[in-house]
Amino acid sequence: MHDDRKRRKKEKSRRKESKERRKERKKEKRDKKKKSSSTSHWGKYGIITEIDVFTKRSEFHAWLVEERKLNPETLSKDQERKAFAHFIEDFNTATLPHEKFYNMEKYERRMDALRQGEFLPPAEDVYDPEADMRVITGAHKKKAPERESYMSREQLEELRKVQNERVQVSKMKLLGMDVKQTMGVRMDGTAFDDL
Repeated sequence: MHDDRKRRKKEKSRRKESKERRKERKKEKRDKKKKSSSTSHWGKYGIITEIDVFTKRSEFHAWLVEERKLNPETLSKDQERKAFAHFIEDFNTATLPHEKFYNMEKYERRMDALRQGEFLPPAEDVYDPEADMRVITGAHKKKAPERESYMSREQLEELRKVQNERVQVSKMKLLGMDVKQTMGVRMDGTAFDDL
């Protein structure tokens, strides 16, 4: 019986130690997270408050669905408020896992531009001289000249002449003058083949 009591006492102290150790590890982890999100990142993407629940709605809902695996439509008001408070903390400390959670509209514009094949500089604030060189060489490439018309200069002049004749015909008709049938008509040369 004495051994049984000793054994229980020993187990109890072991459980107490492991419980204390878990608390200690949890505290260390929390401190480490606070250090990693140092003050240099505070407000990097701006600072939001509870008032911004409507302006950051799309970002918040995307974060809820993708990161928290929660359906925003099934959350109660209280749960949504608590989740938004957590979102605010991560937003202000710049610890959200993806750039789209900071500004969804900007992210969508960037993705649309990439889908259209445009070159965009990297999202980070790092200077990349190679990116500058690619942009400059792309700007200096000769673009294929677009033809304004598929007609030659002579054909265009002939059309202009016919248009002027048509204006003259309409003026002559208003004055009651007789007008030739062929005036104001463009001839391609085949009209006289039958003669």
